[in-house]
Amino acid sequence: MTEDEKVAQISKILARWGPVANDQAAAIGLSDYDVEAEDILWAVKLNRYPVKKAVSEVLQQAFLIGLDDSELERFSGEIEAVLAKR
Repeated sequence: MTEDEKVAQISKILARWGPVANDQAAAIGLSDYDVEAEDILWAVKLNRYPVKKAVSEVLQQAFLIGLDDSELERFSGEIEAVLAKR
């Protein structure tokens, strides 16, 4: 799986999760999570962050939001599975 494919899959996972409230997403013009997906991938690769930490930091810094721990755990696990694919 290429990095572009991984970014696309991560973006889909984030969109399904929808950590940003609909009204906030509309206000900031958020249509997808491609940039955040790339940032998560790079945080894992370059900084060697665990996936959960990368997801948490990227989303909290990008959108200034708090995240539900159980949702973070669940969706980070899905993202980790994508990143494990070769």
